[in-house]
Amino acid sequence: MPALIANHKKTEVETKLKKIYSVMNQAINMSVSEYGDVESWAADCGSSSNTTCNTDEAIEWFNTYIGKHLQITSIEEKENGKGFYAYLNDGSILSVTNYIYDMTYIINKKNIPKAGETSKIGKYLFAFRFNPTLATGQNEADNKYTLKATFEPYTWSWDGTQENLYEHPIYGCKDGNGGFCTKLIQNNGWKIPKNYPINL
Repeated sequence: MPALIANHKKTEVETKLKKIYSVMNQAINMSVSEYGDVESWAADCGSSSNTTCNTDEAIEWFNTYIGKHLQITSIEEKENGKGFYAYLNDGSILSVTNYIYDMTYIINKKNIPKAGETSKIGKYLFAFRFNPTLATGQNEADNKYTLKATFEPYTWSWDGTQENLYEHPIYGCKDGNGGFCTKLIQNNGWKIPKNYPINL
């Protein structure tokens, strides 16, 4: 029975990650058709350390360019006022920061982190980015693999190697906070590798 439960969780994660990657990029492509190249409508709301947009502004931008092309049941401001949750019709959630480009995909509502709770990134939460242009405070070197006009797994400061996805001291799937776990799964064809370091 434990093996069946583990396999079910693994399959759920793989299916949902592949789906959110597809539907988000479809939404972006629809807005490209409507508004032109992403660079012309991408928002610069600063950075995590110096955010220049408030939650209402972030939600307005999101709804205008991406949210209207998704099947969203509701949007809720985070308790800390630093972003919002977009609830999708399959029960999963997209957590968006007020500086917009960092987005976390949450498998279901019960996995939304509570205040002070240990990070579940790479287990129930998966880090993505929509970072088509350099925002204020970003440098090109750290964003070499993350600067794309598409919704992509989080790769800030990644050196491009498979080893670094596991071992990066801050974001490694094995030895960091799990930020690179999404990229690790994508590189394996949206299948969780046999040597995935986090128990689902």
